[in-house]
Amino acid sequence: MTDRQDALDLYHRFLDALNRNDPQGVAEVVDPAFVDHHPGFDISSLATYQQAIKEVHESLDLRGELEEAFTAGDRVVTRVRLTGTHRGEVLGIPATGRPVAWTTTEIWRAEDGRLVERWAQDDLLGLKEQLARGAENVAVVQQVSDAVNAHRYDDLDALFGPTFRDNNPAWSVASLAELKGIIVAAHEALDFHAHLDALYPADPDKVIMHITFTGRHVGPFFGIEPTGREVSWTSLEVYRLEDGKVVERWVQADTAGLMRQIGVELP
Repeated sequence: MTDRQDALDLYHRFLDALNRNDPQGVAEVVDPAFVDHHPGFDISSLATYQQAIKEVHESLDLRGELEEAFTAGDRVVTRVRLTGTHRGEVLGIPATGRPVAWTTTEIWRAEDGRLVERWAQDDLLGLKEQLARGAENVAVVQQVSDAVNAHRYDDLDALFGPTFRDNNPAWSVASLAELKGIIVAAHEALDFHAHLDALYPADPDKVIMHITFTGRHVGPFFGIEPTGREVSWTSLEVYRLEDGKVVERWVQADTAGLMRQIGVELP
């Protein structure tokens, strides 16, 4: 039999080991025949629990903060705030790099100086919503890039909001129609293709994109007649989304480098 204070001490030792991602520390306080009653997870031994902890650290860089705990006989009831960074697939959602936070309420049963059983309810819906929101925004921006590469300009209408504004040192446009005109003209002059080097969400409503453009100078551009030269340039772009649509963009592109390649005289 484990008394109340011993059970609480066991839990504190477990949480310390969890936060250190220390499987040996977990083994010192969790029974080899440990059973976890946790919807959606199949854990029926210390070994499977250690593997689950390893996987959640790899995918979420997990850390737990105890917010409340009390004992009842051989049981410890805890409320824990979990935080992490989405570094690997979770709930079927690929890594987004987003910081996440959610809570779990647990009942632990102790016996003979070990934690032998647990019942847990996590706010997995809240966690999934945090991850999916970033993933959904990334998917929208990916569709923007795909439509531009395929010259499907009208597809952009469903991806941009009516108040869209573009912020670009080379040009600022106040509507999607103006942006589409610039893209069409650039395609006609440079026959370019966008290669995504990086695409990831940023809190709370933005997506960051790094692009390498490659093309060929086939039409008049910046007053220079076609040279037929191969060209390439990079761009760092930030998209802001509302209700699943792009409403604002910031662009920092190597426009000067592009102009130099086609023979524009620079000051």
